[in-house]
Amino acid sequence: MNGFIFLAGMTVGVVAVFVIQTFRMKRFDLSDEILNLSPAKHHWGNLGYWENTQDYQTACQQLAVKVADAAGLNNESELIDIGFGTGEQLLLWHQRYQVKHITGVNTSQAQVGLAQQKIKHHNVSAFLHHFDHSAVNTQPDRSFTHLLSVDAAYFFNDKEQWFKQNLRILKPEGAMVVTDMVMPQQPSDLLQEFIMRLALWLCGIPKENVITLDDYQKQLAEAGFSQVETEDLSEFVMDGFAHWLPTYQASFAGLKDAPIWHKYTGTARLLSWLRKHDLLRYYLIKAKR
Repeated sequence: MNGFIFLAGMTVGVVAVFVIQTFRMKRFDLSDEILNLSPAKHHWGNLGYWENTQDYQTACQQLAVKVADAAGLNNESELIDIGFGTGEQLLLWHQRYQVKHITGVNTSQAQVGLAQQKIKHHNVSAFLHHFDHSAVNTQPDRSFTHLLSVDAAYFFNDKEQWFKQNLRILKPEGAMVVTDMVMPQQPSDLLQEFIMRLALWLCGIPKENVITLDDYQKQLAEAGFSQVETEDLSEFVMDGFAHWLPTYQASFAGLKDAPIWHKYTGTARLLSWLRKHDLLRYYLIKAKR
C-alpha cells in the first residue's frame, strides 16, 4: 500500500474523531429534532426510505410501512418493537394496522419519555420500557406474533444470542423483521478496513456485528429460523438520505453552522463513502420459524 495514502487516511481518521465526537456520544438522544423542522411536529429518527419523495417525514413513514408490510401486521398482531425511537412508528402501526398489542424497548430514557407522552395523547395502549435489546431475554416464551426493529439492529451486540431469544418469544408462525447493515464482501485493502472500523466505532456499531449476508443467514438458521427473506434497500435508504441531507441543511441558512449538524453531515458522508466503495449495504430481513 502506498505509505502516503495510508498516512493521509490515518490523518483523516484522527481529525474525524474530534470533529464528529457528537456523532458517537449522542446517538440516542433527541437531536434528530433538527431533521423534523416542519409544522407537522413529528419526531422521526430513522434513515428513511426515499422512493418518490424528498420529504424526511414521508421517507421515515415509508420505511416504517415497508417493515410493517413485510411483517404482515394486522389487527391481530401482538408486536414488540426493539428500538422504537420517539414512538412515531408505534403510532403509525397502531393507526394504520390497528395492531392488537404493542410492547416497546428503547435505550434512550429521553426518547422513551417523549414516546410515552405521545401514546398517552393519542390514547394508544402500549407498554414501553427503558432498556436495551437484551430485554427480550425477560419476555415469556411465545409472547408475540411479530418482533420488529427499524434502523437499530446494527447497534446490538451479541446478536447471535439475540436471534435465539427472538425466536423463543415468537409465537408459532411468528415473524421477525429488521433492517440492518451487512457487508457484501470483506474490505479489499488495509486503508478501507481502517476507515470502516473507524466509521463503525464513531457510530457505536460493534465490528463483530457487521457480517456478510451469507453469514447473517447462517446465524438466523443456527438460531432456529427456517424461512428467511432479504431485500436490498441500499439505493432508497443510504443513497436517499445522503443525497437529501445537504439540500435540507442548506434550506436553513441561519442554522447551517450549528454543531448539531455534524452528527448528520457525518452520517451522510459516511453513507456515501460506504456505498461508493460498496463496503456496507442496507437490508430488510424477514425471518420466520
